[in-house]
Amino acid sequence: MRALVLCTLLAGFASVAFLACNPNSIGRPCVNPQGSDVRGTQISSPALECPSRLCLIQPPNDTSKADGGTPVARATCTAFCNTNDDCAPENKGQCSDYVCAVVKTVGDFCCQKVCTCRGDLVPNQNVDVDGGVITPPACRPETFQGSTPSCPNIKTQ
Repeated sequence: MRALVLCTLLAGFASVAFLACNPNSIGRPCVNPQGSDVRGTQISSPALECPSRLCLIQPPNDTSKADGGTPVARATCTAFCNTNDDCAPENKGQCSDYVCAVVKTVGDFCCQKVCTCRGDLVPNQNVDVDGGVITPPACRPETFQGSTPSCPNIKTQ
């Protein structure tokens, strides 16, 4: 009887701890499965270390410098999103400001919004001159009036 009560209490504590965690673990480091140089934005899936199964791999830039000052690639768990509110990071070690933006215009994840570091946005592609997040021209439905977009994720109606 005592063992049953103890197991029930432990299960209850484990449930509370599980529910208190960020379900998408945005910002948690993940692995570049290729281990190769990152020359462009990549989304790796399935990324088993990420609850969302999505790992966003960004090429080196000025905001991703290592201790020695050399820019390094950033690989963090991400998730699909609709607004910036969906992008509260679990880990701010690699970036403190995550936003909801389209980061790819080709491939399996073309024109889908994911949580990304604001510092990784590309001017005139997914961020405007004032720093506001925008949809890339290649993902805007009005770009394809009368034609079929090459990305299946673009809704033209």
